Amino acid sequence: METSLNNAPLDFDTAIARWDKQKANFIKTLDLHLVEVSRGKATMRMPFRAQISNNAGAVHGGAIVSLCDTVFWVALASIYGPEQPTATASLTCSFLRPALSPDDLIACATVLKPGARIVYGEVHVHSGEILVAHTTLSFLNTPAGDGRAASPAGRFANSARSEAT
Repeated sequence: METSLNNAPLDFDTAIARWDKQKANFIKTLDLHLVEVSRGKATMRMPFRAQISNNAGAVHGGAIVSLCDTVFWVALASIYGPEQPTATASLTCSFLRPALSPDDLIACATVLKPGARIVYGEVHVHSGEILVAHTTLSFLNTPAGDGRAASPAGRFANSARSEAT
């Protein structure tokens, strides 16, 4: 059985069931479905629907980017655990071809470098057999607490205060 970084066992069937039960409203709006998850990898499906298409009849780029961001978070969570506070630091999506009806979009995420602070990876999005988008992402693992890292100015101010006392 695989484990996360905190050595907790990973039960992938439970992870998929948990995802379906706890997904946020925005994810429900996009109708994202977790298909598969393994250590550092995740696959999601987004059904083609008119509600997420643009005037040209293709899936809107914003919906594709949201799919990429979400599936990569799941891949990251398979390593660090879903409780790890994290934020998207950078995301670059290259749209290679229009994602047209009738095929659902399948997004496959891979963590390429699972750092202690920065996690780097990529997502490939297919519509049928056609690669329609490629995304590279960096996520920032943030400290526990309020989910925000202390700013450099805050750290400097705190150290200057302690030196003055």
